[in-house]
Amino acid sequence: MRRIKFYVCPNCGNIINSTGEGEISCCGRKLIPLEAQKVDEAHALEIEEIEDDYYVTFDHDMTKAHYISFAAYVCSERVLIIKLYPEQSPAVRFPKMQRGTLYFYCNNDGFWKQDIRIK
Repeated sequence: MRRIKFYVCPNCGNIINSTGEGEISCCGRKLIPLEAQKVDEAHALEIEEIEDDYYVTFDHDMTKAHYISFAAYVCSERVLIIKLYPEQSPAVRFPKMQRGTLYFYCNNDGFWKQDIRIK
């Protein structure tokens, strides 16, 4: 899973992931893998432990023009993707798994990541 790649189609918004090399296309276009940036202050998120889950909230607009499209929790043997939509609450809930990385994609600002460590 260290080599996981995410792709987003600019036409239809399709989300594709792969764990190896390949040529991915959608809507007749070849897609390039997203480059994840480490979370900065403008794209901060808050991770709270609730029961057996991580409750992740984003301080982010969720308008039709600017929103978080998806969040993905990647650990050593699995990937869990949650799709988000405009005008929805900017929050997701992931079951606690082992240490991993949380990725999220903003339709305007790009692809972000933050490591999650179990306390």
